[in-house]
Amino acid sequence: MRFSLTVLVRTTCLCAWLAAPVAAQTSNFGPFPKDATERRAPGWTFTPALVLSTSWDDNVLLRGQGDSPQSDITNVVNPRATMSLNGRHTQIDASYDGAFLLYRQFNTLNSYDQRASLSARRLVTPHVALFVSDSLTLAPTTEAVELVGLPFVRTGSRIDDARGGVEVTLSPRTSFTASYTFQWVRFDQRADLAAQLLGGHSHGGAASWRHALTVRTALIADYDLQRATVVQGADSFNVQTGSVGIEQRLSDLVQVFGAVGLSRLGVNAFGPPRTGPAWRVGLLRQFRGAAGVDVTYSRSFVPSYGFGGTVQNEELVGRLRLPLARRVGSQASVSWRSNQPLVSADPNLKSLWIEANVGYAIRPWLRLEGFYANARQTIDRPGGRLDDNRVGLQIVTSNPLRVR
Repeated sequence: MRFSLTVLVRTTCLCAWLAAPVAAQTSNFGPFPKDATERRAPGWTFTPALVLSTSWDDNVLLRGQGDSPQSDITNVVNPRATMSLNGRHTQIDASYDGAFLLYRQFNTLNSYDQRASLSARRLVTPHVALFVSDSLTLAPTTEAVELVGLPFVRTGSRIDDARGGVEVTLSPRTSFTASYTFQWVRFDQRADLAAQLLGGHSHGGAASWRHALTVRTALIADYDLQRATVVQGADSFNVQTGSVGIEQRLSDLVQVFGAVGLSRLGVNAFGPPRTGPAWRVGLLRQFRGAAGVDVTYSRSFVPSYGFGGTVQNEELVGRLRLPLARRVGSQASVSWRSNQPLVSADPNLKSLWIEANVGYAIRPWLRLEGFYANARQTIDRPGGRLDDNRVGLQIVTSNPLRVR
């Protein structure tokens, strides 16, 4: 551990020296979005970053209860980079995040977790905007991708998500958005997991309408249609979800929303058609400064690339960010998911992800963080309880560069 920390500190300091800061950057601990009022600098901005971490993992093989979990020290080299354009009519964002995982004892598990994304938005008229986005993920475990209805196993996963559409401002109070989405999922072939990890693809369209009744109240309506093919060559099936609801701003710092509707699964190879309730609710609470909390809950039918092909998905997500001192910040997130397959012979899955960290900004471009992460899953079968805990330290250097 001492050797790992020494190498980590020396390498990070060298990288920080080679990329001397040209502008101050507010420390942002973790993936939470920055305050919506923050104004982006015009023009091109390139932000290179490097994260070096060392952690202890108590279940590196992702084994279930009673199956002798094995622990190990994991060192991660994580180069990152973002490129963004903020123009008068055009916004472009591109990012790369590549983590190389190096294990001390189980070095046959050495692997990479690669993620890249590209998004663009173009205002073609004062009332019409076009948008497109695509993201690619290559992960060494299914625990890392958080797809619906997947058991946690150590096998490679490849996912591509694409989306494009149009936003139209119909009037000062009414807006409409229409989009097309495509998702492609594949897993490394393993005979023992053939019935659990199916793979496939889905595509479909979505429409959203919003009308402001007052400055604080708005009506919302959404419709989504997905056509999914789970397992290559299998029959396709449709999942439709429609809902209506309301958004309410209780104050300048508190916003709530809620919507109810129906979700319908068409007849398919996995069973007869099904119809069930769909709803979602949420709360967003900002505090003075950078502190904030948001909670959302949703329920509907969704395609699954694991057991059964389609599940009734319930999901609860909560996130908290909390500054502790002038240079100290913290964040935490909890994501709970219950997946009930619509094929009675398949087991139910309950999954839980917990993440938390506390960071100290040594410089505006350099910070030290301590972190904890837990992934837990329960499957309705003997020995179906799995726990994976990670705790460690990481050094993060990040520095925005204006591109002329």
